Amino acid sequence: MRVLTLALLGAVLVPLSASAQISQGAALPLADATFAAADGATVRLGEAMGESGLVVVLWSNTCPWSTRYIDRLTALVADYTPAGVSFVFVNSNDPSNERESADASREYAAARGLAAPYLADRDAALADALGATNAPHVYFFGPDRRLLYDGAIDDSPADVARVQAAYLRLAMDQSIAGLPIEVQRTQAFGCTIKRTGS
Repeated sequence: MRVLTLALLGAVLVPLSASAQISQGAALPLADATFAAADGATVRLGEAMGESGLVVVLWSNTCPWSTRYIDRLTALVADYTPAGVSFVFVNSNDPSNERESADASREYAAARGLAAPYLADRDAALADALGATNAPHVYFFGPDRRLLYDGAIDDSPADVARVQAAYLRLAMDQSIAGLPIEVQRTQAFGCTIKRTGS
């Protein structure tokens, strides 16, 4: 059964092209841009920054890889918000797709109890600025708004029981402790972001 599940998920597995990625140490892009949140609020990206940093999570309502990571990300939000790290989920998929629309995202966020803003990146401007081609993909910016880590949440997208390297958690721990980030970039896997017109 596990082999079949992995085979099915593999059908939507897409590696991120390294050529267009944002550089390590780069500033938070579109920090002054305002995004509509699924709950009806508006969020200025730079103002979402916590005192210990900001995690931007490229997300999808429909990707099976996102589904497998939702509980792990919910736990990270709960564990690191008190430490001053803020989180935003970002949907850069074409909103004309009814399963990725604003209404679908509102229902998705409510049904799963997302504890962080779920933002609509309607024209994929943020995804473009980050060089993101798939979701999920996480970007951790430190308190100085500089990119410290991006890539996979951990090393076992298919099975939480097999996680041996919790990349995002380690990067946040090291940053909060004032230590160098040992692993600054990993390969992110997920479903292709379906940009408007693609």
